[in-house]
Order: sequence, then C-alpha cells, then structure tokens
Amino acid sequence: MLSAVLGSTGVFAADYILGPQDKLRIRVFEWRPTTGAAIEWAPLTGEFVISAAGNLSLPIIGAVPAAGMTSEQVAESISERLKTQVGMQKRPNASVEVSEYRPFFLTGLVAKPGRYDYSPGLTVIQALSMGGGTFGLTDPNLVGLQREALVARGDLRSLEVERLSLLTRQARLDAITQGQPSINFPLELTARANEPLIDRMMKQERDLFDTRQRSLRTEVDALNQAKLLAANQIEALNSKAASLAKQIEMANKDVGTVSKLISQGLTVSSRELGANQNLAQLESQNLDVALANLKARQDIAKADGDIADVNNRYRVQALTEAADVRDRLAANREKAATTQALLDNVQARAPAAAASLAIEDSQRSLKTTIDRVVDGNLRIIAVGDNDAVAPGDVIRVEDEKPASLTQTTDDGMKASLSP
Repeated sequence: MLSAVLGSTGVFAADYILGPQDKLRIRVFEWRPTTGAAIEWAPLTGEFVISAAGNLSLPIIGAVPAAGMTSEQVAESISERLKTQVGMQKRPNASVEVSEYRPFFLTGLVAKPGRYDYSPGLTVIQALSMGGGTFGLTDPNLVGLQREALVARGDLRSLEVERLSLLTRQARLDAITQGQPSINFPLELTARANEPLIDRMMKQERDLFDTRQRSLRTEVDALNQAKLLAANQIEALNSKAASLAKQIEMANKDVGTVSKLISQGLTVSSRELGANQNLAQLESQNLDVALANLKARQDIAKADGDIADVNNRYRVQALTEAADVRDRLAANREKAATTQALLDNVQARAPAAAASLAIEDSQRSLKTTIDRVVDGNLRIIAVGDNDAVAPGDVIRVEDEKPASLTQTTDDGMKASLSP
C-alpha cells in the first residue's frame, strides 16, 4: 500500500487520495492452510485505471468506487466485496498501490503549456522547469514576435542554402549543354570557395560532372570501336573484291578460249561446262563480298547515329534538369522575398513593443497559482516555488500588474503591433 506526504505546505499531509486517471497495481491472493500456499487470483491481479466516474472496473466483482479514497481503503473494499460476492468464509488479501499518477497541467506564461506526468515529491519550480520555465517579464505578444522573427531567419537561411545548391547545379548543367570540358562556377560561388558548405557543394557537382563525362565517353568509345571494326572489315572485303575481280576476268577469258576451241572441234563440251561453273562461282563470291561490304557500311552509319543519339540523350537530360533548376530558382527567389518581407514587418513592429515593455518592466511580476480539487470543491491556491504539486493540479502562471497599468500597456501594445 502507498502512503504519500505531499509537500511542506500541509495541504496534502495525509495518505494520497486517489482520483480519475490514476493507474493502480492490484494483487489479490488467498492463503490456503490445507496446502500451506498462497493462491493468487489471476483475473484480479494487474494494472487498472480509475475511470472518469471514479470507479475501478474489475473482473468478478464489477465496479469498485476508488476516487476520493486511499489505496488502503480500496484494498479493503476489494477484499470485502470478494468475500461477500463469492461467499468466502475468510476475506482474501488485497494490495493496492499507485503505479502511475494522474497528470498535472501547466498553463499561462510558460514556454510549453500542456499535460505532464506527475512524480511524487514534485514541487512548483520543478514542474515549471518541465514546461521550459516561464516567460519572465516578457510580454507574450513580444515573445510571439520574436518567435516569428526566429522562424523567418531560419527560413531565409534554408532558402539561401537551397539557392546556392541550385546555382552550383546550374553551373554543371550549363557546362554539359555548352560542351565545356569543365564547370565554370559563377564568381559568387568561387569567391566563397573556402567556406565548407560551398566547397562541398562544388565538389559534389564536379564529381557528378566527371561521372557523367566518363559515362558518355565509355558509350561513345564502344561505338567508335564498333566503327573501327566495321572499317577494317570493309578494307578486307575491298581487297577480297579486287582479287575476285581478277579471278573473274581470267575466268571470262578461259570461257572464251574454251568456246573457241569447241567451235573448232579441238576440245569437248564438258570442259566448257566446267569453265562456266567456275565463272559462276566466282561471281557468286563477288556478290557475297559486295553484300558484306554494304552491311559493314550500314554498321558504320548506325554507329554514327548511335553516337549522335548518346550525345543528344545526355544533352536533352541536362536541358530538362536545367529548366527544372531555373523554375526552382525562380520559386526560391519568390519565397525569399516573401520571407524577408515578413521578417522586415516583424522587425518593424517589435521595437515599438519592446519600448512599451521597458517602461513597465520594473512594475511587473508573475504570480503562480494552483487549481486543485479539495473535498470535491475547486480551490485556487497561491503557491511559491517550493510548494508541493499534487496529481491533477493545474499550475497557472499569470501576469500580476495593477489594473490601470495593465489596461494602458495592453492598449499601447495593441496599437504598436497593429499592422
């Protein structure tokens, strides 16, 4: 069972009073003398959360009131209900302890208002530190302006980095589309080449350019090699065609001689047939050589076309990327101009707000109160830094000023911040 003494103020000096959202760890067991062992009631052993209605929903015994009671009282109630509903002669033993407290809340002039997990012994100053502390003597409207200025400056820095990156990329694409052997970065970048960010951007673009050039050269070299092989093939075919031409000339003469001898009756017709067959074979070989020569020339033409296609493909890709870069640069300029205008507006408004605050800072202070439910009634308690915080508390930090000064300052602030 859990007994908690909360703080030095005496507000919670008794056992901790349970409430909705508290998570309880419950164990129920029964001692059986016949076996000499403790038997645990598994359905009733585990963690259970107190509902918004203030009840625990437990197996076997149903809803058990818990809000407004101590953990010992809830344990007694569980034991008694089990004995009554199950019809046991002896009450089982039940233990109840808080495993997770209901949260507390921060609101008002704190850096991060919201819901926070409670831990025993928590003080007001510790709770406020969990929320990032208070705004001190700074008006929340001015804090909002300062936050806007910080965000705008951050956006401008991001846009500037993006612009520089786009400029380095544009220089690389220009080198590709213009057929330059290397990248010519603009003076704006080269003048800042000693800056790590600029140096890294330029190095990355050079690496991309070199990789692209190597890839292009590899493809073109392969096609040129194919052209060279085809040219060598044509040269060999031309030599073979010249040789065949001589053989055909000689074969034609042989056919003529044989025909003359046959007409004179000096030889047989079979010899004429052989001469004609030899001539036909040579002419067929000559035709094959001519066809092979034509195919080799077609291969050279195709390689030339492929080389042009490779160059055009890389160029079209670079032109497409360049168009995208130009669009992004234009969008970047528009965003930067808009963000700068917002920043100028904030900076024009903030000095007037700061001046109005300077007059009243010496008369301003913060007050911290806690909204706490005591005996079913909501109480607003003024607290100091070392006072205790209880689960479910709402810690409120507010500006404490004379009414007349508050009204004057608020009006002046509204006037100075009006666009």
